[in-house]
Amino acid sequence: MEPADSDLHAEFCRELATFRLLSGSRRAALEQAVRRLREGAAIDEVLDGLGFGLLDRQNLRGGLPTRAADTPGPPVPGTYLCPVGACHRTEKRYAGHGPPECLVHERVLTFVPDA
Repeated sequence: MEPADSDLHAEFCRELATFRLLSGSRRAALEQAVRRLREGAAIDEVLDGLGFGLLDRQNLRGGLPTRAADTPGPPVPGTYLCPVGACHRTEKRYAGHGPPECLVHERVLTFVPDA
């Protein structure tokens, strides 16, 4: 997988919950795309038929206020990675928040403690 493809796959995974909320009548197509990714299809191939603009996510969130409950506590030492190695997604976890999840593979990201 090319680095740019892995980045696109990671972005899709990171934003999947938002895509599900906004998919409306395209929800079935989105879920079929998720299934195809889970089965190993290339991200470009999967996204071609969807028409979701991954780079527009800032526009999706632009007007939403940050709630106090969303303000993260201190970071947990370590990094979370894709649980199946399908992409280069990395996340930090913050005190008071649960571990990040991969909604494509329906698993918690794999924790790698700081050395």
